[in-house]
Formats: sequence, C-alpha cells, structure tokens
Amino acid sequence: MDSVRIGLIGAGVIGAAHSAVLQQIAGHFGTRVHLVAVADPLESQRTRCAESYGYRQRFADGRELLASADINTAFICTPTRNHAELVHAAAARGVDIFCEKPLAMSHSEAVDMVTAVERAGVRSQIGLVLRFSSVYAVMRTLVSDPRAGQPRAVVFRDDQCFPIRGVHDSPWRADRTLTAGGTLIEHGVHDLDLLTWLFGPIARLRAWEQNHAGHLGVEDYMAVEIEFAHGLRAQLVNIWHNMIERPSNRRLEIFCDNAFIASEYDMCGDLLHQVGDGPAQLMPVEEVLRRFMALQPHVVEGLRDWYGVPYLVQDLAFVEALLDDRAAAPDLRVGLEAQRLAAAVYEAARTGEEVEVGPMRSTTCHA
Repeated sequence: MDSVRIGLIGAGVIGAAHSAVLQQIAGHFGTRVHLVAVADPLESQRTRCAESYGYRQRFADGRELLASADINTAFICTPTRNHAELVHAAAARGVDIFCEKPLAMSHSEAVDMVTAVERAGVRSQIGLVLRFSSVYAVMRTLVSDPRAGQPRAVVFRDDQCFPIRGVHDSPWRADRTLTAGGTLIEHGVHDLDLLTWLFGPIARLRAWEQNHAGHLGVEDYMAVEIEFAHGLRAQLVNIWHNMIERPSNRRLEIFCDNAFIASEYDMCGDLLHQVGDGPAQLMPVEEVLRRFMALQPHVVEGLRDWYGVPYLVQDLAFVEALLDDRAAAPDLRVGLEAQRLAAAVYEAARTGEEVEVGPMRSTTCHA
C-alpha cells in the first residue's frame, strides 16, 4: 500500500484518543498516512475532531463517509450497536478495518462480521489495546522466564467509574439497545483477552453478576473464576463504581512457583518483581519502557517518546502492517474469540453453573 487514507467513524471519547495518536503517526510518515475524513452524528464532536486533528472532510453519517470519502482504511469507534453495519459496509467497499472492542452486540453477530471481512479479503484489527501495554508485555516475559517456574495463581481486578460521566463521559453505555452489556463485555473483554494472551486457552469458568446502578441489562459487577487448559486458576473482578475522581485502573497479581509479579498500572508504570529467596524489587517505569521497546521488531525513532501510550503502539502496528502489505494483529477473529469468552461468562452468571469453554473451532465462520 503506497499510502494509508483514514476515515474515522465515531468522534467521541475513544475516537478522539485514536485521532490524537494517528495525528502523531501521520506526522511521522508524512505523505504515506492521511487523516481524510471524520463522521459523527453530533456536529460539535465531528467539528472538534476535524479541527483538532486535521481531518479534511466531515460527515454526519458513517455510511456516507464509507460511500463517498477517498479512503482505503476505516477506524470504527462508534457505540457497539453500530459496529456490525459499518464493518459490513467497509468490507463491501474493500477498505481495511480497525474496529473498537467489543466487536459486536452478540457472538452470532460477531461471526457474521468476521465472515464478511474474511470473504472480502480486507485486513483487520480489533481494539484489544492491552496487548500493547508496556507493563503487561514485560510481565508476560517475566512469567515465561524459566526461573519463575509454573504460574500458580492469578488475581485480576479491573475497576472504573461507571463510564456515563467524568473522563469517560459516554451516556450510551447505560442503554442496552446501544451496548452489548455492562462492565464485563464493554471493559472486561480486554481482561479476558489479556488473560488468554498471557496464559493460553480457557477450559471452563464460573461467574457471578450484580447490578447496583439499575440500568437494565447493564451489569456493574462481574466476578469470574477461570480455569485454563493447563490447570491454572485465575480470579477476575470487573466493577463499575461511583467514584468519579478515581482513575480507571487495574491491578494484576501473578504468583508462580518461584516468583511474584504485580502492577497497579495497565498502560504505563512500574511493576513489582520478586524471584526465589531474594527481596521484592520495584522495576521503575523507565526500565519497563526500555524492556518493552527491546521486545518490538523495531522502534520508530520519531515516535519513541510515545511508546508508553498503548493506543499509539496499537495504531502504529496497524498502519505499519497496511504500509507493508501484511496481515495486522490482533485481527477481528481474535475479537470474535474474546466475544465468545464473554458470552460464556454471561451464561455462567445466568445459570449459576460451571461452563465448559473449550478451544475455538476453526470453522466458527460459515456461510
């Protein structure tokens, strides 16, 4: 691909986050990356996004952007309900697709989306951004260090102010007609994907769900007991609370035979590491970033100062894959697997029974 010409659909909180890093990427690549058009039904949002980040065209409707803007790449950053229609339209036009998580309103809808993308032969990437976190990438290497031994226990807490106000002001997240659910699917889907990235496939799970805020079909608490295929167990808790001044945060603790690894940061920060009989050592953020950059195939020197921002690393990976004419990762099929796991969690919470998950079948997408 000679150049990446981007149309962004959805100029809300996450659309603005992508635009900020895409502006930096475009500045580095010059004529090879262009921010062409932005679409959002709210005039104030599309105007602010265009003026802040340099999109040349503005549309009220994402379908209109896909039909008429001179783009070859779409970033879909709308409420979840709109993902399927826009992914199908983008695939039909033959443009490459970045779609925010969760992929769809349901697993069956996600299957149809992946089928359309694979039949069209377009490249895709799903917005499971924790795979690009410097903290979690380094923790992954520490877990795989032979000195650590086998993982024995995992405790993972994910908390956030209910994202209908504050920095994540997105009122649609309380409307079950626009969102796939609550804290598990709309935020914790990152956690399910991250845990499989760290520890492999999930064999079975149990779950407990609560709804304190009272938004129908939008849970604000989910606890999940996970057993991986190799026997490791993990506890995951997702919660949306009312503390507007508390930052969105995660804490991940990993106990191995001979090691303890933990961090209070999910994007960029320090971590705690203890091996064998030695004392616990704080690995400062500077060392975490140094190790993270050493894991990259190459580091774009002009963007080095941004490698602590996972959204930048994620979007850069997608853009570079397009420019190099190779597949992007993680693709929409990875998003489909995360959706399948989330569906299993909801089934376990509904029934109160343990749910067998098993491996994802390669024939999931069908005519």
